[in-house]
Order: sequence, then C-alpha cells, then structure tokens
Amino acid sequence: MRRPVLVIAFASLAMALGVGASHAITGGQVDGNAHPNVAMIVFYQPQGRSRCSAVLVSPTVLVTAAHCLDGVRGKVIATFEPVAPASPAAADDPGDATSNTGYIAPVPGWLTGTAHQHPLWHGTFQLNDLHDVAVVVLDAPYGGATPALLAPRNYLAELANGNGGFNKQTFTLVGYGIFFEKPTEGPQRPAPVSDRTRRFVDAVGQNVSSETLKLAENPNDSRADGGSCFGDSGGPVFHNGYLVADNSFGVSPFCRSFGGYYRLDTDDARSFLDDYVAVP
Repeated sequence: MRRPVLVIAFASLAMALGVGASHAITGGQVDGNAHPNVAMIVFYQPQGRSRCSAVLVSPTVLVTAAHCLDGVRGKVIATFEPVAPASPAAADDPGDATSNTGYIAPVPGWLTGTAHQHPLWHGTFQLNDLHDVAVVVLDAPYGGATPALLAPRNYLAELANGNGGFNKQTFTLVGYGIFFEKPTEGPQRPAPVSDRTRRFVDAVGQNVSSETLKLAENPNDSRADGGSCFGDSGGPVFHNGYLVADNSFGVSPFCRSFGGYYRLDTDDARSFLDDYVAVP
C-alpha cells in the first residue's frame, strides 16, 4: 500500500537520523512549476494528521486515491505550492496535532474541500476490482492551474495492445511523497525524508489489468529514472499529456520494486467521476 504520510512522524525521524543532502533512491526531479495542477492534500484521520497527493481535473475537483481518505474527519485542505507550507493544526484545537475532529472551518492560506470515496472501495489492494479512487470537491474554484486532461476510455488497454511494446512506454508520476537517503552518521539504513516538495519522475510500464497499471520503480533503469513512494498516494500518472491513473500501492518498503496505479480510463472510474466532473 502506498500509504499517506503521517507528517510529524516521518519528518521527526529524518531529522533525528542526521540526513544529509543527496538524491532520492527513487530518482526524479524537483517539479517547480512543471505540473501546477498537482496538489498536496492534508487531512485528519483517527491516527492523526496525514497527507497525500492529488490532481485538479476541474476548477473545483481534485482526484486522489480512496485509501488516502479512509476515516477522514472534517475538511480536507489543499495547496498547489511547489514546496507546501507547513500544514496547520486542526481548526478546533490549534495546539493538538492528533485531533480527531479535523479541519472544520476555512484554514487561512489553504483551500478547503470535502472528500468523497468510490462507493465500492473495500480497503483491499489487488490488481482487479480495486476501486481506489476518490475526489475532493473544493469549496471554491481554483483558477491557478489548467485542469488535467483525462485519457480517452480504454486508453491504456489500447496502448498495451499496440505494436510498440508496453515495457518501452514511460509514464510521468507527480507527487509530494517522501524519499530515502542514507544518514550522514550512525547506521547507514536509508531514512525517509519528508520535505513537502513536489517532484516528478518517469517510470517504465510493466503491464495492465482491468483496473490497474503496473510500473517499475527502478532508478537504475536506463529507460526512466525511478518511481513513486509513500505520500505520493493519489498523485497523477501522465502519459503523452493525458491523466491515465492515480497512485495506489507499492510492494517495497524502500519503493524499489513496482507500483500499482488505479486506472482512470475505465468504465468503473468514469462512472464514479461522472458524478463530480464532466468526463468524456
């Protein structure tokens, strides 16, 4: 599972281990303004304050992963800043970083919205019958970026059936997830770093199931430069300018194997999204 980042826990761990400056094992580059329609969302769940990534598909709708929003309390807040500001505490208790009530009022400097999960999401990560998609409906339109363009229906299936070979296709992943670095001192076990910075990376295709796109996460692959990691959940997957999937799950604790991404070009995805945004 590509878990949401529990913000305080990961940040504290990275600082405690004395992480130095070097590049992430999953590769990728700082995004800057390359993908201004990708946002970081922050929310409260029973275990505390967490975050995921999301993408704008209309002025009022963000698409993310359903698993991100399990048990969300109150409002979801969002920012499109390339380096996200520190997220505030819950509006009802500014001093409590583990509030279970969440954001119940507008938060200065952030957009607010309401979460809606796919009604068939069941909490199980699998290649078929995944349903790992959700939306955050913003309380006011956001006009600072052009919404992402959803791929035509069955786009990935047709791509996989083409003559070019699916393992020669590269996909662009964008998100605010963690990366891993070796500490400057002490045990050399890679440590997670959470710096709230939007990044993008190219990953190589593996295969497609009825609901899932599988991509390699290998920074040493000459055809691409890495994959996604924790906190990138819900972030977009682009191919040739189209939004084709959202970030769902991974199988490696250090994000080095492969990732599973919920397809947004299927009838299942479109039947859900159609309730919130006009989709082709």
